[in-house]
Amino acid sequence: MARIVIHEANAPAAVTVGDKTVYICQCGLSRNKPYCDGSHRKTQNEESGKMYFYDENGTQYVYPSLYPKK
Repeated sequence: MARIVIHEANAPAAVTVGDKTVYICQCGLSRNKPYCDGSHRKTQNEESGKMYFYDENGTQYVYPSLYPKK
């Protein structure tokens, strides 16, 4: 089954326990979940008000038709 999960963050969350810090994926693109692998860099050019989709190769697609035209 496929589902759409919306991730609005474009950077990882730093989690520190004791003297160890790990970075947790918040963009949804990491291939090493729950840890960040740097894939969020692909999201840096995303515009507000548009929906983006990334295929298994990391190619970015935009779906502006899901939103009303301004």
